[in-house]
Amino acid sequence: MFSIAKNRLAWRTGAILAAAAASVVLGTGAASASTYVTPLGGITVPGDPAGAPAALVASLEGRNETTGGARDGQALELIGLQGDKLSYTIRASGLGVPTGAAIHAGGPGTDGPVVVPLFTTASPAGTASGTVTVTDPAVLDALRSNPGGFYADLTTAIFPGGAARAQLHLLNHAVSTSGVAAVQESVVLGAQIYACTAQPDGSFAFTQDNVDAHLTGGIHHTFVQHGPAGPPQWQAPDGSAVTGALVTKNANGAGNIAELNLNATQTGAAAGLLAHVVEVLRLNTVGGVAPARSCDPQATPTAHVPYHADYVFING
Repeated sequence: MFSIAKNRLAWRTGAILAAAAASVVLGTGAASASTYVTPLGGITVPGDPAGAPAALVASLEGRNETTGGARDGQALELIGLQGDKLSYTIRASGLGVPTGAAIHAGGPGTDGPVVVPLFTTASPAGTASGTVTVTDPAVLDALRSNPGGFYADLTTAIFPGGAARAQLHLLNHAVSTSGVAAVQESVVLGAQIYACTAQPDGSFAFTQDNVDAHLTGGIHHTFVQHGPAGPPQWQAPDGSAVTGALVTKNANGAGNIAELNLNATQTGAAAGLLAHVVEVLRLNTVGGVAPARSCDPQATPTAHVPYHADYVFING
């Protein structure tokens, strides 16, 4: 079994060679709900000052499988693209021993063909990493230009049709010779908060006012100030903190708030869990949608709607 704690997955990358021979190491680490992250061994993605490797991330869950995957299955997958080489590292929990991994063409809720096989032998050690050559340039171009049209999938002996899956997301910040890291923290208890506000036609409806979510790692997620403009902020117990500015948004099914990719701005301590975060992704959203009914600002001034999401913090 993979021994990593569910809801807290971490990745570390860093430069390991200097000057013109510099490379970037993509590694994985895991920790409990504390803010301490233990770096583990990783994979190497060649650095190139003229064109840093593009980086993709996927946050896999069993519930994303179309035929029903591992109920508690979860994984984080980090991919580097450099030329025709695709390097990957995967770490998972709650799904047993992975027997295969691949990248498929297809959108959410649809099954598609394998376009890049990653491995087909059991990987019981807790991580799987490697580098494969992608011979079809059209696939490489599409992974960079339309990563959401592809999904990562893990299989096991119990779930040969898929134990956990997720769409791919292209990071705004490319892997550089100075390294990049990704840490995932999940909502333990959270609510999207909506205020009953007047609409142009004179009616009243619920609109975004705030968020109040407690994440693993002790991170508290709120808005800097009330109102739809926010902006959103994440504060760690060690004093490090960031705010986010929306870059992209994509729907994640009826009844679920959208998935987001945001650029991050430092607002807290110079050292700590969030001290080097440059990007935040909100993925695997469940619930949190504003009530569709009209409202009375006197009787029901606000509505707190429970939600779940995984937040991936990208360090640059």
